Amino acid sequence: MGAGDEGRRGGAGDTRGVAGSGSGSGRGRFALKKGVIDMVGVASSAILGRGGLPAAVTATSSSSSSSSSSSFSSSSHTPLPVLPYHPFPLLCSRRWKPPSSERSAHTGARPRAEKKRKKKEHAVAQNDDDDDAENFFLNSSQYFDEKLLDKILSRNKTGKVPKIFYGSRTHGQLEQVVKEFKKTAYRHKRMTILSSRKKTCIQETDKNKDKLCNELLDPRLKVKKCKYYNDQVKKKPTIFSKLDTPWDIEDLVSLGKEVDACPYFGARTLMADAEIIFCPYNYIVYPEIRESMQINLRGNIVILDEAHNIENICREAATVNLRDDKLTVAVKECKHFLDMEYKSITYAIIHEYLTDLIKFMNDVEVKDNDRNEMVSKHWIGSVFRELLDVNKVGCSRFSNFIAASKVAIEDFKQNMKEENPKKTKPTISQDSKKLLEYLCFAMQMISSDKVDDYRMYIVETNEFIEKVTENSWSSLTTKKLTKVRTVILKCMNPAIVFAPLAHEVRSVILASGTLTPTVSFQSELGTKFPHIINPDHVIPKNQLYIRYITQGLNGKPLKATYDQVNTWAFQDELGNLVLKVCDAVPYGVLCFFSSYKAMNTIHNRWKNNGIWDKLSKLKTIFVEPKNEKDLNPVMRAYRSVIEESSSESYRTACGAIFFAVFRAKVAEGMDFSDNEARCVLAIGIPYLLQSSDVIMKMEYNNLNKSNESRQLLSGSEWYTINAFRALNQAIGRCVRHKNDWGAVLLVDKRFELQQNINYLPKWVKLNVCLNKSKLYLQSISTYNSLILQIRCNQIFNLEIELQDFVVMQAAREKEKEKLLEN
Repeated sequence: MGAGDEGRRGGAGDTRGVAGSGSGSGRGRFALKKGVIDMVGVASSAILGRGGLPAAVTATSSSSSSSSSSSFSSSSHTPLPVLPYHPFPLLCSRRWKPPSSERSAHTGARPRAEKKRKKKEHAVAQNDDDDDAENFFLNSSQYFDEKLLDKILSRNKTGKVPKIFYGSRTHGQLEQVVKEFKKTAYRHKRMTILSSRKKTCIQETDKNKDKLCNELLDPRLKVKKCKYYNDQVKKKPTIFSKLDTPWDIEDLVSLGKEVDACPYFGARTLMADAEIIFCPYNYIVYPEIRESMQINLRGNIVILDEAHNIENICREAATVNLRDDKLTVAVKECKHFLDMEYKSITYAIIHEYLTDLIKFMNDVEVKDNDRNEMVSKHWIGSVFRELLDVNKVGCSRFSNFIAASKVAIEDFKQNMKEENPKKTKPTISQDSKKLLEYLCFAMQMISSDKVDDYRMYIVETNEFIEKVTENSWSSLTTKKLTKVRTVILKCMNPAIVFAPLAHEVRSVILASGTLTPTVSFQSELGTKFPHIINPDHVIPKNQLYIRYITQGLNGKPLKATYDQVNTWAFQDELGNLVLKVCDAVPYGVLCFFSSYKAMNTIHNRWKNNGIWDKLSKLKTIFVEPKNEKDLNPVMRAYRSVIEESSSESYRTACGAIFFAVFRAKVAEGMDFSDNEARCVLAIGIPYLLQSSDVIMKMEYNNLNKSNESRQLLSGSEWYTINAFRALNQAIGRCVRHKNDWGAVLLVDKRFELQQNINYLPKWVKLNVCLNKSKLYLQSISTYNSLILQIRCNQIFNLEIELQDFVVMQAAREKEKEKLLEN
């Protein structure tokens, strides 16, 4: 899905689009990612030709690996061109010159007359319709006339080629994207990858690498400085330019170790000359991260892959949490400057306001909730603003505080730039600097007309806080249980972050296998998306087996609601179903639950009634850990079992089953290729737990639904779409490329309802059948037959491909012999 600055470039209402789609054969495992990379290449070609980029482009896929056979829909009257996979042979990638005969015709013209002629032609080019420009894209390999070329060249007066920022959710997904980028015709383009210090820091330490890096680079601290940055990257900023494009994080780190230079800052230095920049998309969405990373999006192109969670990410980016313990630290730091002549008034303003704010937070009444927290009442933004004014920490004091904070923040930045520690001045810490930035942002929102897009409340928790006790001999760090109060400004409107971003960039594309249903994106993000690409699935129907299972063996309904999941009847019926599936399906099976609590409850029942033991005889059992740090060894063990079983016949292979949770790492960020997932079991519909935050969001949508300019969904519609988006993301783990095959079993009686079926992706709706009662046992047998058929077809197709390859090689050898003879 994509949007750009419609109406700001190419005339008002200009909605021309450029989107890439390639041949469905041989597209590889990540067909959607390759399709988006196609867009990158097409965008590059169009830019070089000064042809302009899409005012808005929306790319969705029916699955995580979508087909290239595309259907297009657009609100624009102009049809979208379907572009080839390889780059356009654009003649205007360099400035085109007319034939010498045409050039000579103008040489005698007076300069003023010539200037008028060019100005007139430019005006005509601006006012004409865009039919001929679109024909240019469709027929770019053909010769085109000078007038059309002048129109296209005039679109970009500055001659500056925009950069492409390609964001994805995790570093793992970025690695997959770079692998696909290496296979394209654009692999020679200059690139860089922005990643975390955790991934790229080559300091040998167990400490938090973010904290360590900040300490080593702080000139005020009397610690040994980072030799990898100070001795290399600062003095030789081009040291990483020797990387061969395309490269990945491993190449970057290897070079860093080889030349003793910091890969983290080395990748940032490459950003200046890079044509495409890969990064996690919080680097693009979060304004404070953009500023710290010196990322300038103005006039550039943004592609957000795996963008199905972009609404939640934008809301989180605009949400502010202010803890009283952090505020107290900032107060203590400012107190040191009160007796100094150096900007004492500046720090006095900050000190006084933060002291009063802490008092206000502690005076607010809080009550117990059901999560062992003390919570205040929730306020609509404008009501909270009045509450601040009454307690004399409101808007009347904001301007002075923001001005003083900017001075303190600038002092900190100047200190960080100073290489000589003796020339540094006393400033606040980096943590306090971030706190002031968040607080200034909160003040701007509270004093603006966007204040009612927020809900405010205060939470009190008991936490173990580190306390440092110092004496003349040593310092001792201890942890003490302390009450911590946090004022939370919860953003309800993701457009606060996304709309300014979309307005600033030249074009933005959102891509994901699970953007459907797309109805919520325009209203939630406050951005028009005129062009939507929703391709068919890359996998043929005869390689997919999809069923709704609504009843168990005994004819009892399988409805995975909160009440039913906790009954033994449901748990036993589900256990028997899982046993039958694991008995029929070879290799890997994924089974998703709505929550860790539901998964653990069912597993405990199976361990008591014998189902767990029976299951362990059929497959090796793996369970997704709640802590993401523990996931990697579990994944390695799972893949090892699948690899071992893959060497066996599908008739005798056992494999493994992986129990996981919707919205967790396995469902959202992991790739399961080929035998790693031959079947996905989705248990229930993963509706969000109705926490206070979810309830506030639903109430906010209901309150603003009547606003015709925004066209928000109702709270219940938003709630349902979020559930199915998580479901659709999980079931896409099963089939990843055109030669893949597998089954998707949706276990819940609620799938009988058409209103729920409508929220499923197109590739599921087109291939699904409904099974009741004992019919699913017969269906599993059918699936077993399907496996045999597919395996035979795969072998047959492989033999044909080998025969074609041998014939092709023989023909090439004959051609070489003829050339040698001549």
